[in-house]
Amino acid sequence: MDFGYFLRRLDIGSLVDPEKDAIVFRDEKITYRQMRDRAYRLANALKSLGVNKGDRIAVFLKNSPEWFDIFFALASLGAVLTPVNFLLKSKEVEFIVNDSGATILFCGSDFLDQVDLERRNTPGLREIISIGQENHPPALYYSTLIKRAQAESPEGIAIQTDDLFVLQYTSGTTGFPKGAMHTHGTLLWNSFHQIGDFAVTPNERYLCVPGLCWIAGFHDFTLAALWMGGTVVVMPSGALDIGHLLGLIEKERITKILLVPTILKQMIDFPDLRQYCLDILEFVATGAEPVPVSVIQKFNELLPRTTLLQGYGLSEGPSIALYLPKEDALRKIGSAGKPSTNCELMIVDESMKRVSPGVKGEIVIRSPATMVGYWNRPEDTQKVFEGGWLHTGDLAEYDEEGYIYITGRKKDMYISGGLNVYPAEIENVILKDQGVHEAAVVGIQDLKWGEVGWAIIVPKEGARIEVEKIEEMCKKELAGFKVPKRYIIWDQPLPRTASGKIKKYELKEDVCQQSLTP
Repeated sequence: MDFGYFLRRLDIGSLVDPEKDAIVFRDEKITYRQMRDRAYRLANALKSLGVNKGDRIAVFLKNSPEWFDIFFALASLGAVLTPVNFLLKSKEVEFIVNDSGATILFCGSDFLDQVDLERRNTPGLREIISIGQENHPPALYYSTLIKRAQAESPEGIAIQTDDLFVLQYTSGTTGFPKGAMHTHGTLLWNSFHQIGDFAVTPNERYLCVPGLCWIAGFHDFTLAALWMGGTVVVMPSGALDIGHLLGLIEKERITKILLVPTILKQMIDFPDLRQYCLDILEFVATGAEPVPVSVIQKFNELLPRTTLLQGYGLSEGPSIALYLPKEDALRKIGSAGKPSTNCELMIVDESMKRVSPGVKGEIVIRSPATMVGYWNRPEDTQKVFEGGWLHTGDLAEYDEEGYIYITGRKKDMYISGGLNVYPAEIENVILKDQGVHEAAVVGIQDLKWGEVGWAIIVPKEGARIEVEKIEEMCKKELAGFKVPKRYIIWDQPLPRTASGKIKKYELKEDVCQQSLTP
């Protein structure tokens, strides 16, 4: 089975009502029949451009209905979807396009100024397809592309369950993003378990808040809701207004929603929260970072009819590997729960032996929803799957009943506003300054964002560091959520291990202590 079945089933008399709304975006409503026809038109248009099975197609686009056209069109062609985070800057986009070998780039017209339209730095691109305003002649317009295409299933393409379908790029520990390779099968397994674990029904009205370019966009509830014939309401990307969010939940009678902890905190602190009727909202799922107990308690007080469901997942899959059932939400407050039905999970020590209850260890996972490896990175793939398990790099412990509590991260990463940040990317930019001898970036706790980056910079002997210059360089080359919030000039060598690695934990303690000293 493959994702093309989402469209084919309308032709074989499935239980899904073809005239029911599948997608709602602002004032636009798209039925299941329309979703199928739009995807088929795009598939045939791409086929006419020479897109073949296995070709990588990059998408640099904010949330919009066209995301669903592209997703299902590529599924029908056997092509490989390569989402690009819309928060990234030009050099980051170019890296993903080149690393993936993308031949076509779909790009929102509002991002064309960040794209190499002349393809000097992205020579592998054959076409750049603009979605939105038609005011950039070098690009091919989306509306023109699909105008004459037929709304018929493309023929002669055999797609297997284990065919590659998505390259989900994650930030890298070495400073370079890595493409997590997902097949039709791994992503179908990821969707199917959610139907049972979270009681997804044909009456579902799921509000998709995350960007569809992120793993949480399509792969947390969106595809599960569509599989069951429910409706997905998609939030526009950009600055999130809590009043607008609550109004949309009320207006569209939303049953389920996923919010990162940063947005969740803003929602329960919203002064007019009680003015909105949210009784039909069954649960709010959250994850990416631990939720403070005080936030959970306040949520339960303000929304007693809605379950706050904590979970844990990763881009490598499953996107929801752990979750806390509704009946345990209060009894096991603070826990990320137990493994989902498609996930085998252990907490182990350095020798891969399962630790005892109450002892910290690393989370390792085996699941049919887990990626098959990193694109063109066999060494990284071998390392992350050492011993036959996916090593997450996340630390946790479990209690006597098997409930798991996330305690930290083994890998060099922090989470800001629900987004993973790998310091190596930032450090590589800072080290371009000729006056910098050493640089380290650490995640520091922050009330609003969960964690923010602090950059510790050691100057070369006799050099004068211009913080404003380094900050401007970071803003130019990095997505905004990666740019450090504070820059500290350090007058001594950074602490290192015997093998030469920077002792980030020790440095973090020293920096915090110095910052708090009057």
